[in-house]
Amino acid sequence: MRKYYLSGMQRESLALINLGTFLEYFDFKVYVHIAVILNVLFFPTTDPYTQSLLAAFSFSMAYVLRPVGSFFFGILGDMWGRKVNIIVTTLLMSITCFFMACMPTYAQIGWYASIAVLVCRIVQGIASGVEVVGAVVYTTESVKAPRCYFYTVLIGVAAESGSLFALAACTLMLTIRPEDGWRYIFFLGSAIAVVGSIARVRLKESPEFINATKQRKIVNVKSLKLWETFKQTRRNTIAYFLLQMRGPFLFYMTYIGLNEFIARRYGYTPTDIIKHNLFLSLTSFGTYIVFVCLTRYIFPFRLLKMIGWTLFGFSILLTGMLNESSGLLYISLAQGIMGCLNVTGISDAIFTRGFPVIGRYTIMGTAYSFARSITALTTSYACVVIASTFGLTGVFVLMIVIMGIHLIGLYLFEPCKEDRKIEQNWSKEMKDTTHSSEKSNHITKKDDSVYVD
Repeated sequence: MRKYYLSGMQRESLALINLGTFLEYFDFKVYVHIAVILNVLFFPTTDPYTQSLLAAFSFSMAYVLRPVGSFFFGILGDMWGRKVNIIVTTLLMSITCFFMACMPTYAQIGWYASIAVLVCRIVQGIASGVEVVGAVVYTTESVKAPRCYFYTVLIGVAAESGSLFALAACTLMLTIRPEDGWRYIFFLGSAIAVVGSIARVRLKESPEFINATKQRKIVNVKSLKLWETFKQTRRNTIAYFLLQMRGPFLFYMTYIGLNEFIARRYGYTPTDIIKHNLFLSLTSFGTYIVFVCLTRYIFPFRLLKMIGWTLFGFSILLTGMLNESSGLLYISLAQGIMGCLNVTGISDAIFTRGFPVIGRYTIMGTAYSFARSITALTTSYACVVIASTFGLTGVFVLMIVIMGIHLIGLYLFEPCKEDRKIEQNWSKEMKDTTHSSEKSNHITKKDDSVYVD
């Protein structure tokens, strides 16, 4: 059995990847968490139903052009490497945050403010979607299995941390300066994204990508053979698409959909909603850490199936349990459970390794973005319309359907042969990995990966 260690260069690269993901998600989630304030500032004030539609509109615009951006940046990533994309997307996030901080409100320039905000959200959505796939692909290609499973899960931890820090910053700044504190939050987001872009310049290209391009001598659009790659991996592409439909729905229901119900029924102010979301985010982050620890004992793909079945059963339970007369405690509990179980990064390395090196960035990025774009566009509006007609029960019926689709994707996906073999010997793999970690202190610093037979 080969023992695998991380070199100093690999540790630095993974630290930069996670730092960038943290900063990227801080910038992306800032708008979402203070949307209750920004929607009033940048859109006309109207009746509650129309206001709900406007909130859904601003949420979904971050996903509408993601597939186009992912396809474009995916091709660049498969042609020129992963590093360039990762740097560019972080820089795009910085620019949009700066514009948001300086943006005049609807009261000052009317619909021009609404349009400008939506454009910024579209650019942020493209950058965020490309960045997270790029981070997963880069990490998977830089660390050998099974240890890459754990390091790709850490990307999810970085994303959750960024979201949590965004909420904490929003709560603090809006408490200090309730009238214009949101501008300072975006200025902060712009500054830290610039730092992230500069830091990521130190990244080295992933070794697996370098080896793959050497075998092909030169990579160009024709040599990518995307259509052939898609046909070879059609089953996994469809499965990966179905798998990604769960995240936007649960996020919308946890932090936006049910919060609007709470605000109307219990008179919560925007600041109250932000504090409520902070509590939900803290709970979600703590649970995510628990899942990270569980991946050391349960094969990640198996753990994700367990979570999927739990969510499916929970959605059925909610259908008969919650309605318009439900109390605040039950609604908050439902939000907390949905937020805690909205875990999608557990098996990212296994999904990535189910696609060929050249072409995986484009195919995964496009499938990921299409799924999230379709789900965000349909469910955000559907939840508003269904809730107005059938109430919360209708919304949770929709949740059953989406959780079922997620399970279909899980069982449709076929891991690569090596991952299937690792699953069969999971206990032994973990024992060997732990043993190798204990010996890592005796390995001298090298620039490349170190192996011991």
